Amino acid sequence: MRTAFLIAAKDLRQRLRDRSALLISIVAPLGLAVIFSQLLGSSTSFSTAWVVADLDGGQLAHVLRTDVIGSLESAGVATITDVPTEDAARRPVEAGDQDVAFIIPPGFTKGIEAGQPVMLEVVGAHGSALGTEIARSLAQRFGDGVVGVQLSVATVQDLGGPSLSPEERLRIAGVAAAAPPPVALVDDVATLRQLSLPSYFSASMAIMFLFFSAQIGMVSLFEERRQGTLGRMLAGPINPTHILLGKTLGSFVLGITAMAILIGATTLLIKADWGPPAGVAAIAVSGVIAAIGISTFITSFAKTAEAAGAANSAVAITLAILGGSFSPTAQAPEIMTTLALLTPHGWFMRGLGDMQGAGSSAADGLQAVGVLLAIGLVSGGLGVLRARRLVTAR
Repeated sequence: MRTAFLIAAKDLRQRLRDRSALLISIVAPLGLAVIFSQLLGSSTSFSTAWVVADLDGGQLAHVLRTDVIGSLESAGVATITDVPTEDAARRPVEAGDQDVAFIIPPGFTKGIEAGQPVMLEVVGAHGSALGTEIARSLAQRFGDGVVGVQLSVATVQDLGGPSLSPEERLRIAGVAAAAPPPVALVDDVATLRQLSLPSYFSASMAIMFLFFSAQIGMVSLFEERRQGTLGRMLAGPINPTHILLGKTLGSFVLGITAMAILIGATTLLIKADWGPPAGVAAIAVSGVIAAIGISTFITSFAKTAEAAGAANSAVAITLAILGGSFSPTAQAPEIMTTLALLTPHGWFMRGLGDMQGAGSSAADGLQAVGVLLAIGLVSGGLGVLRARRLVTAR
């Protein structure tokens, strides 16, 4: 084992001197994770600013402002500002300082009570199409509810009921509005099993570039042979298996170090949430083993360093595409979700996702850890058996 450690230490010193390992293993994935999270991370949040001018002051205007429009304020979707005049509502919208203005006209409540048409103005700002559409739909929903109540009261009277005074109409309308709907939507907190966008991009870039850095150790055998250092090692009392073990160990240390730096850096820089530390460590170690195993197996078929590098890169990109490193498989057709589970990338992302949400723990990622270890040990074992020829060939 001492020989293997010496070979691993030599490889790591070489990679640190030429900076190639740092660029591939740390700089590139960290840079892309930050860029993607900044470009796309803000697209998932939405907020809008509304202004309301209640020129009526009646009961139904209060219901509209407090219960209907105010519900979005309580949900954190909209910021509501109350103003006393129509001009004070229109001016900030026209200037682009507010997205939408609600103008509740005088006589709004009395007009509805008397069954007369009333107009509720919704003024939207240029460039605030989504906020305007939400406000328009909200006003339309309120209007539909009012019309439904008025229609019910009018129907009762048309069927021979007693003539109702405006006060009685208002009382009946209030009772009808307060009645529970036949179908109700209830908010519930579901257990989240999905990575946030900063976490997703951090993990996807880490596992993708891990496959580029994992090949460095085994591919360097071709360079060792060309420079003659491999022959000099074999001339001494060194077993070929120790050389392969040293190359593998160097790649493993490089991969684990890169993963640890990426996890820490993305957590601090873009607030990535990887999950429970113990589970993340297990996923990271098993991911490194899987990457080294596949890279070793691929390299064992090559005859030159160039061919090995090209083959490993092609496989790394293909697995990254299928495994969801560029876009979440949850947003893709179902077949892509199935194909992702044929790749270590897919299991790496799934394992981290399984540890997200309330009540999750490191144990939730054990299935992914087991699959990644199986991929790495099987492919790596076959690769090492085949790679002996790279050491012993003259």
